Amino acid sequence: MSSFTDFFGLKEDPFKITPDIEYFFLSQFHQEAIMSLNYLVKSGEGFAVIVGEPGTGKTITLRKFIHDLPDSVEYAYILFPNLSPEEMLKAILEDFGLSDVKDRELSKNKLLSKLRDFLIQKKKENKKVLVIIDEAQNLPVETLEELRILSNLETEKEKLLQIILSGQPELEHKLNSPELRQLKQRITLFVRFRNLNYDEMINYITYRLAKAGNMSLMIDKKAYKLVFNYSKGNIRLINLIMERTLMAAFVDNSFSIKPHHVESAVESLKLIEKKKRKVAPIAAGILIPLLLIGVLGFGYYQYADRLSIKEKSEEKVKKENIFAIVAFPVVNLFSKPEKNAPIVAYLKRGDKLEVVEKKDKWFKVSIKKNGKVIEGWIPDAYIIVNNNTKN
Repeated sequence: MSSFTDFFGLKEDPFKITPDIEYFFLSQFHQEAIMSLNYLVKSGEGFAVIVGEPGTGKTITLRKFIHDLPDSVEYAYILFPNLSPEEMLKAILEDFGLSDVKDRELSKNKLLSKLRDFLIQKKKENKKVLVIIDEAQNLPVETLEELRILSNLETEKEKLLQIILSGQPELEHKLNSPELRQLKQRITLFVRFRNLNYDEMINYITYRLAKAGNMSLMIDKKAYKLVFNYSKGNIRLINLIMERTLMAAFVDNSFSIKPHHVESAVESLKLIEKKKRKVAPIAAGILIPLLLIGVLGFGYYQYADRLSIKEKSEEKVKKENIFAIVAFPVVNLFSKPEKNAPIVAYLKRGDKLEVVEKKDKWFKVSIKKNGKVIEGWIPDAYIIVNNNTKN
């Protein structure tokens, strides 16, 4: 059974959220960020800071920048650095290949001396040295201050070490604190990331699909508008919504992305909050007695008819030959609609399933594996069903 990438003739999922520089989209502000970082390296300035909300493309931009660095530049790349000053120094030395097990007992002065000797040697080789720290909002204030001290390592003419900090807006708040005023004075480059605007989002989606080999997939203008309304141009959310949208279109056997495919994707991601209707006090005073009368008068009818409604609903699912697609990397298929029931199979993202029955928040589905048809139950949160049939 084909996957949604095979269905659309794509060589891979174009909207995977892991940073892949092969899919790096050079919007205007991403291009400006790359140019600014390259200027930092050439100018020999000490500190640069990149700030942006999660999902605006900071990490993939850093990785693209690193990938394109010339051989004359060496770097240490530190990720998720919730580290003390000494731990940070050791992490930098390890990334430069300067630390081993024996060095763990060295004093801080010895570690600094080791780093300084390395920087001086690289200077003699006409090489520049960078320390790049991603998710730097996690750094304690004392560690940020230690980085300022490291930036003091210099010759009479230029810095021996350049530092790039990238993080969420909390990083800027930290840098504005009185304890870090000296560090803030050292920052010569400050770059702010933002979400994509509507036109940039369309270009981004088109670019990613083309990189993955798209030749036939069409996207309705109203579908684009829905993606933008729900994502607000945030790249991470665009990726999540578009991946699920492709799955919804695949389930629908459609080579054209329609608004209802986006709605199915957003619903499966739980991005839609159901609005609770508010009843005005006066209206409530009138409605509540009427409702009580209705319950007393028609309660028996509702109870007697409930079973037939449920049977019709389940019979409709059986007759319409509905399909669904697995939306998570790995999902269990259970023998009963219970999470502690025996597992009959493991499903993977993109597996296409035939819906047999619906019961509360569970779907009974069937799939053909190794020539055998396997049936089992799966929670509705883990699959995408055509929006017109799921409700």
